[in-house]
Amino acid sequence: MPASTSAALADRVRLKQLRLIAVVGEQGSLRHAATVINVTQPTATKMLAELEASLGFAVYERRPRGLHVTAAGGDVLAFALRVMSEFDRLIMAMETRRRGGGDTLTVGTILGATPDLIAQAVADMKQRHPLLTIRLHGESSDHALQLLASRSADLAVGRFNEARQHNLYDYEPLGDEALCIVARAGHPAARRRRLTLAALADQRWVMQSMATPARQLLEAEFAKAGVPTPADMVEANSILTMIQLLERSDAVAMLSEPLVRDHVAAGLLRQLPIVIEAKLSGFGILTRRGERLSGMSAEFAGLLRGVARLDAA
Repeated sequence: MPASTSAALADRVRLKQLRLIAVVGEQGSLRHAATVINVTQPTATKMLAELEASLGFAVYERRPRGLHVTAAGGDVLAFALRVMSEFDRLIMAMETRRRGGGDTLTVGTILGATPDLIAQAVADMKQRHPLLTIRLHGESSDHALQLLASRSADLAVGRFNEARQHNLYDYEPLGDEALCIVARAGHPAARRRRLTLAALADQRWVMQSMATPARQLLEAEFAKAGVPTPADMVEANSILTMIQLLERSDAVAMLSEPLVRDHVAAGLLRQLPIVIEAKLSGFGILTRRGERLSGMSAEFAGLLRGVARLDAA
């Protein structure tokens, strides 16, 4: 789009029109969207028509069960959602400052990085900025990247789990996760000094879903040992749920060593004598491609780098 056309369109498009586009996308109904943004339905219809006229194409098409975004309108809807998300964050930041509070930093993170890296960086950050609200969300890399994509997180700590994600996000390595096989302290296998995966083939396993890198790595370990995937299996993507299942039943699981370290030290879990030589692909700082971190986000990233260097020393 030529710069002159872009400027002319920017002069015509109003924030409330973008809000309407976003709400229609959520509601699927112009009538409901009009109620949400506090205008009459005729006014909402006129707003949508004016925006579509400015754009030169329909954003929504009318079907018997409501409005559906067009192929061309999908980009407009995605833009409207981003703008409204950023606007909400701006309003929240302004309100926080009005009340005398600090900023907010939202970080998407995998749990494997939390016990050591994230926890220490958060402690250091709060030491510097006591009024800073730090929000930690996520459990898996999938979730952390979703938060980043929706602009619900300022940065994330995780790993790529799809080959082409490097086109969307910049990545800076921080460390990796060692893996181990664990069971409750009273599990019969916990008394054995030597074990193999084959010896655990008939045990109940708690595993993450096949979409996760950890499960894919575990399946590769089974294949390498010539062991079929255990038939007695529970799938759970929540690490907390996995640990609770391990502590309450005779099940085994492969988990990140940093995640279970405290449970092992407390005598709740036992690390079984099986060496997992493979490691999950490294995790690191993930940011939206082409966007430079600034302010609190940049400072927190610097602390993450510092903690990672100390851990590696």
